[in-house]
Amino acid sequence: MAFVARSYYSVLETSFRWECSQIEIVELAMAERIDLVVALADVQFDDGTEAAQAVIQGGAVRPLFRAYGAPEPHVMIRRVRPANCGWKRIAVPEEGIRVMAPDLLITTSEVERFEDENSLVRRVVSGPGVQSRYDWDGFYAEIICRVHDRGLPAKQKELIDEMLDWFLNRSANGEAPDESTIRKKIRGFWNKLRPE
Repeated sequence: MAFVARSYYSVLETSFRWECSQIEIVELAMAERIDLVVALADVQFDDGTEAAQAVIQGGAVRPLFRAYGAPEPHVMIRRVRPANCGWKRIAVPEEGIRVMAPDLLITTSEVERFEDENSLVRRVVSGPGVQSRYDWDGFYAEIICRVHDRGLPAKQKELIDEMLDWFLNRSANGEAPDESTIRKKIRGFWNKLRPE
């Protein structure tokens, strides 16, 4: 069974997808070309309203991403833009909300809108002038994130199934590499990480 299509990407995942740096994505947000959102919990605006998530200004989170020097561990955000609204000031909590780099998300619809408007088509090159049919760079990046966030599954078959679903969820026409091809790609590192 294929997993439900995702609703959000992190800035890190988007940088893998677009083959750019996280800083470049934040700078797109600063130029108001893409919206970064954060989840809001127990937040009330100065007009008494609430929202579950909101857009934040790219410039407010730029200190979390630096090319040189240590980035800030977090920033405090006091102004956000909920869906279908203008910018609103956070009244509760008074100090605003604390935001760390992993808290920043981009909705799937926003990622796809930006890709459509800018004709971004992932082209994975596996040799001089040769295009791969599948996104193997993204495949390995997804495995790295999966292992970092949740560890390695107990069985190799679990990871094969997860990655097959990953390809299917990203395919516009339902195409994905066959299971044996995915197994070969995973086998190369599986035996080093999980020697039998």
